[in-house]
Formats: sequence, structure tokens, C-alpha cells
Amino acid sequence: MAHWYHLTRQSSNKKTGKMAVSTTSWDSCPTTCPLANSGCYAKSGPLRLHADKVTAGPNIDKPRGIDLFSFCESIKSLPEGSLFRLNQSGDLPHKDGTIDHISLTLIAQACHSQRLTAWTYTHHDVYNSQNLDSIAVSIGLGLTVNVSAHSQDHAAACHKQGLPSVCIVPRGETRKHWEHAGVKFLVCPAQTSEKTCSECRLCAIATRSCVVAFKAHGTQAKKVEATIL
Repeated sequence: MAHWYHLTRQSSNKKTGKMAVSTTSWDSCPTTCPLANSGCYAKSGPLRLHADKVTAGPNIDKPRGIDLFSFCESIKSLPEGSLFRLNQSGDLPHKDGTIDHISLTLIAQACHSQRLTAWTYTHHDVYNSQNLDSIAVSIGLGLTVNVSAHSQDHAAACHKQGLPSVCIVPRGETRKHWEHAGVKFLVCPAQTSEKTCSECRLCAIATRSCVVAFKAHGTQAKKVEATIL
């Protein structure tokens, strides 16, 4: 499956902070994502409009979506050592739910060539051994792929497997940190302090000692909470 990509060299999102971010076409999103039709934050507001145009690829006036190889070249044009959040919307390239190993490796190699502090998140099925292999190669090249777990149990299991993991927790969660199933959980510092993603960078650390928990937020917080197992 071919996807379309777009690189924004400096995000205008206040929560993200000043850093490069990318968008991948909607067809990169796996059917295993519980937010696909229930609360996906990227499917509303200006980001939705932008992602729709990226998804259209070159088939519209003033196209935004570019092919994989052009995207990788754009990553290589970023300043050496800078920050990069892959996929502010969209997910990893795949074919019928199996991560496209070659495509992801090309993206990771592009990040590696510029020594970027790079990270992303995926809802692809990590019980698929081929997906695990692709994620491992990506992490080895310096692109941290965080597993977006469906519950605290799932997140803890992934963490014990050596995978950097995140999960959603109810918006009313008052704790900043706790332990579940023998694993430390820490609420995203951007939700508990004035830090931006560009200042925090916790999700970029593949070997971190905790799961990062994101409190449900935004206009569709109720729908997001309903997906928590």
C-alpha cells in the first residue's frame, strides 16, 4: 500500500513546541486502533483539514502529500541533531496491518543520517512478530517507536517486553505517577507542568524506565475514555 507524507519543519502547536513534525495519509492507520472511529484527536479541527489534504496526495491543486522517497529526502534536510515527531497524525506504513519493513527502515535511516532525536507512536499490532522486528530495527537506528497500548495491563506487558509504551488514562486521573503490574507509570509532563514536547522529550527515550500515560483530553475526551480497556 502506498501512502503520502508531509513534513512541517516547525510545528505551530503550542503543546508540541518548536520542532519538526510530519503527517502521514489516513490509510496508514491500522484497523487495530481503537480511536479510529471514536475520539481520534487528529480527526477534528485544522489538523483534520491538513491530514485530508495530505491523504489526497498529488491529486489536488496545491498538493501537500509527497511520496516516501521525497519524504525521506525532506527529513535529511532537517538540521543535524534537531527534534522530529513522526506522525502528528497517521501511523507507520503498512500492508494489510503488517508494517512495511523497508519503508519504515528508510524513514529511520533518514532520521539516523541527521542524528535526529526522533520519535513516534503506533497502534499497529505488536503481537505480529514482523511488526516487532520492524519496530526493533527502527529503534536501533534511533527512531523511537512507542507502542500505543489499549490498557494499563497491555502497556505494562509491552514495557516488560522491552518496548517503549504509552497508554490513555481517564481525564480525572489525579496522580502524577504510580505503579501497575510492577511497572512505573508517569503522566505526560506536558499535562502536569508547563513543559512542551520539545522540552520534555521523554517519549524519545526508548530505554526509559516507565510507561507514559496520557490523560484523555479535548472535545472528544468522553469517546476516548470509552476506548480504555
